[in-house]
Amino acid sequence: MSGDRFTADPDRLRQSAQRLRSLQSRVHGLSSTVDQLASRYPGAAGDGDFKESYDTNYVPAAAAAKEFMTALSASVEEIAEDTTTVAREFAATEDTATRESRHQT
Repeated sequence: MSGDRFTADPDRLRQSAQRLRSLQSRVHGLSSTVDQLASRYPGAAGDGDFKESYDTNYVPAAAAAKEFMTALSASVEEIAEDTTTVAREFAATEDTATRESRHQT
């Protein structure tokens, strides 16, 4: 379809990158909170059956959640950085196209 055009709004892309950074910050904060709670109350599970259940069920799940949140945080940060790069490239392309079009007249 020759009438279709691709357009990108660098400012909106930058805003999206900011929202992604905000999400990354929240995930990182949540992960830190979980770490702080675990280190602040190391004996919270007590002993006996509850401790055994805690060690068997909670500890591995908490470790897996921590690993997931770390990976998610890194991935979202990378996407935010890449989105910022794309916004910058689109803005530069638009600026170049505008300059070039002025030389054509």
